Amino acid sequence: MVKRGKPPFLECSSIGDKNFSAFYARPHSLNGASIEEAYQAMKIFANGQTGLSWREAKGKKAENQVECATAYEQWWREWVDQMQLMQVLRNAPGLSDRFGQEGHVCQADVLWKIRGGNSF
Repeated sequence: MVKRGKPPFLECSSIGDKNFSAFYARPHSLNGASIEEAYQAMKIFANGQTGLSWREAKGKKAENQVECATAYEQWWREWVDQMQLMQVLRNAPGLSDRFGQEGHVCQADVLWKIRGGNSF
């Protein structure tokens, strides 16, 4: 579990507010794909594999991890703007992702950064 800020935490996953779940967030630029689907599909692995489903790619380290993380943040910024969610983020004293793992790309981390939260 990843927590940023202080309680009460806004849960940023499919268990919490679905507006902040990478499985439900679908920015216009992704043409119907969710952030999770696009993020996992863009990963390129050491053997050259790419375009995998989220189930096939999730948890595996990509060769293009920096590019993937950059796109992930960009898509979240687009989604927050598209859905006018910034005030919801700013009203939350903390964000959490019960499925997040330290050292991995996580929506709680990215949304905390977008929100303008202090470093974690």
